[in-house]
Amino acid sequence: MQTLTITAVTRESARGLCEALSAFDVELFEGDNGPSTVEVRLGGGDREVVDVLNAIERHVTERKAGPAMIRLNEHDYTLHAPPHPG
Repeated sequence: MQTLTITAVTRESARGLCEALSAFDVELFEGDNGPSTVEVRLGGGDREVVDVLNAIERHVTERKAGPAMIRLNEHDYTLHAPPHPG
């Protein structure tokens, strides 16, 4: 089983991510003084990874407040909202 971890700057953004990812096996870890993290346990193959990433992208696009910092398979990624058509 893989775990995708998203680091959120605030508790509120972490809670928003949890809500956006509620269709998946998700857990919130709230930091006392530091960032909070959201973990998604993945067991459904590549399709599930794509579905989770699409849900994160939708959330990032809708909140319009910066990228999502993601860790998967010991690799770090930054997911930005797609640019708005000009």
